[in-house]
Amino acid sequence: MLGIPTYKPKFYNSAESFRIEFDKILFELIGKSIDRFWIMWNTKENEWLTDGPIVLEIEGKRFEFTAYKLDEFSLTINSFELTDKLDWYGLEKEMPLVWKKDGKSELTKNLNKPIIGINILTYNFLSQSVETGEKYETGDILTGIEFVLEKESESDNDNFFSIHNGLDQNALSTTEIQYQNQIKRIKITV
Repeated sequence: MLGIPTYKPKFYNSAESFRIEFDKILFELIGKSIDRFWIMWNTKENEWLTDGPIVLEIEGKRFEFTAYKLDEFSLTINSFELTDKLDWYGLEKEMPLVWKKDGKSELTKNLNKPIIGINILTYNFLSQSVETGEKYETGDILTGIEFVLEKESESDNDNFFSIHNGLDQNALSTTEIQYQNQIKRIKITV
């Protein structure tokens, strides 16, 4: 799936089920640091393929994150090899892919910083009735994960390594994700 024949992500849309599954594993990462990360890179277009998983390496383990559709998010651990051949649904020649180590330069400054907190991110969709124009909430859906890192200084606001849904694709951020009070955080604790 997603260009990796052996990849079998398990998707969650409930933050609670994701937390139950991974709370202990994620809690054990606090105090450690992200050593490196990989993104899928389209060598023909020289750009990040945002649909492919994002892989973080922390103390020799690979944590593979994928946002899918608008309401699904996956975490797998060491489920495939970075040496596995990549082929995006038979488009190997039209879309040659490689894993690019530390492929987003703005995030490399956040490598090797202690993780001081981890939050599961949810998003509360607001919809509007076509008939009445009335706005209503559709409920919180799992949208991503946020690693809070030790700050370099008191004014450092780029102390995050966030992986979240960017509308049916992966998105990365170095700052705290905010969107019109629709983002909620569930802190990882044991």
